[in-house]
Amino acid sequence: MKHRTYALLLAATLSVSLLAGCGSSNGANSSQSSDNSSISSSQGSQSSSGSDVSTPDASGSGSDVSTSASGSTSTPDGSQGETQEQAKLTLSRTGFTLFSAGSSYTLKVDGVAEGTKVTFKSGNPDVATVDENGKVVAVKPGNTKITVTAGDQTATCVVACKWEESKPSTGGGSSSGSGSSSSGGGTTTPDPEPSKVDLAAFCTTVTTNYSLPHLSLADSTMLDNYYAGLSSVATEQSQVYINMMSMNMGEISLVQVKDSKDVATVKAIFQARIDSMVNGGAWYPEPTRIWTEQSRVVSNGNYVMMVVGEDCDSIVKDFNALF
Repeated sequence: MKHRTYALLLAATLSVSLLAGCGSSNGANSSQSSDNSSISSSQGSQSSSGSDVSTPDASGSGSDVSTSASGSTSTPDGSQGETQEQAKLTLSRTGFTLFSAGSSYTLKVDGVAEGTKVTFKSGNPDVATVDENGKVVAVKPGNTKITVTAGDQTATCVVACKWEESKPSTGGGSSSGSGSSSSGGGTTTPDPEPSKVDLAAFCTTVTTNYSLPHLSLADSTMLDNYYAGLSSVATEQSQVYINMMSMNMGEISLVQVKDSKDVATVKAIFQARIDSMVNGGAWYPEPTRIWTEQSRVVSNGNYVMMVVGEDCDSIVKDFNALF
């Protein structure tokens, strides 16, 4: 009986000890959990406080980047305009020819901002003048350059004034007297017949003596395409040779008109052919240079010649020697 009572007391004591131990452990865990919560709360507070410190820095940095990007794309002070390509000043012609004193051509200007002052100046007013509206007027034979200024841009145009001064008639004066004394009458020595000059033979001589390769005698379709209006002019002879190569280094065209009034018309048609090649038709730099610098349109009586090539001046001399 005593042993049983003792065993029950021992079991009760152990139970109480175990319960006390468990309670203490739970309390410690609870306390630790509470402490951890406090620490976590403190850390959360610290994190929140850290956020309060770092947010302005990050915000300020973002503001700086945004401002920089905004300034690079839409700066109101004109910095954006500096990156845009400025409109280029261009003229309606980079070169043209006037065939008589007093004849004129008005240059047109493009690529100029509204309100920009445009000025025109002739390099040699004795050859050709130009007014404030760009009207160029021929004065005497020669070449000059017209300079156009708009703001900080300039452009130029070469003007050629080409015509022959009136020549005294070879049928009168001393020739008449000589004819009268030799023949006993009042007749004059007639001028050579224009048809005596064989343009086909002259072209053969020129292409043999000078370098003008890849030429083809133009048919009616080619004339209409490259020498518009020429087929409508009444002619005695027509020798128009066209270079159909992309590297067009020269051409020669000769015409004898029936009516001397058509000489100026043919010269204008020939010059239009030159101008079209200078202004893009020649494509490549060297052919464009040749058509610009080494092209000639000349006439003698009812004969008109256009020649383009390195030997143009020599060919002009040969042409004039025919008469």
